[in-house]
Formats: sequence, C-alpha cells, structure tokens
Amino acid sequence: MDTVDFESTGPDFGAVFKAINLAVATIAFASGFTQLFSGIGYFFQGLYVAALGVIIGYLEFKVPPQLYSYCSSFFSFLGRGLIYILIAILNIHGSALRIICAFFVFVVGISYVVLEFVQSIQPPENMQGEQGLSTDGLDDVI
Repeated sequence: MDTVDFESTGPDFGAVFKAINLAVATIAFASGFTQLFSGIGYFFQGLYVAALGVIIGYLEFKVPPQLYSYCSSFFSFLGRGLIYILIAILNIHGSALRIICAFFVFVVGISYVVLEFVQSIQPPENMQGEQGLSTDGLDDVI
C-alpha cells in the first residue's frame, strides 16, 4: 500500500532556477557593461542593466532580510519575469549577439510569468521572500 506524503511540494527545480538566474545575471551584467561604451545615450541604461545583473546574481547566493520590503518583485515568478522582460527590452539594440542574448532573457521572462500561474511548481527557496511558503504569521485583511 502506498502512503501519501503531504509534506512534498512537488519536484525541486531549485538548481535549474539557480542556473537560469545566474545565466540571466551574467548576460545582464555583460550587456550592461558593454552599453557603457556605446555612447552617452546608452551610458545610464548600461548602468541600470548592469546593476540589475549584479542584484540578480547576488540574490542567488544571499538574500538580505530587508530586501523583501523594498524589492518584493524579485521574490515572485511574475515580478522577476517582468524584470527580465524589461532587461531584454533595454538590450534589444546593437549587435546580433546582444539581440540573441536579449531574446534569451525575454524567453526566460515570459516563462517566469507563465510559471506564476502554474500551481504545481513552487518558487525556489531564495524567491520565497522572508516568510517562505508559510502563511502562519499572516493575518487576513479585508
């Protein structure tokens, strides 16, 4: 007789999400860094994209406790997907390599937006915010 494990939340894709997020962080930082030298018009855009790449990469290794209060969009599939789409849109100019990288980041962003509505896949541990999946300490506010 099989037993049902109610504690299991489905397959753990944490390593896959970490690899994808690190790839996006690397692409964002590299493309932002190359935009710094594309002219004064793209200088600040490059700073912004490179900073987002550094933040995304940093969040894969350590999550500061106060960051959830200020940047809660990094802790959901929908928010992170929209940030990735923004990075892709900011990078969709210039060389063919930059356009290919922007397309990859765009596809990852669309995939994350879709994953927000798939109940069977839980976000990885570093994307669950300060309280994780637990709702014990939350009050219903209507």
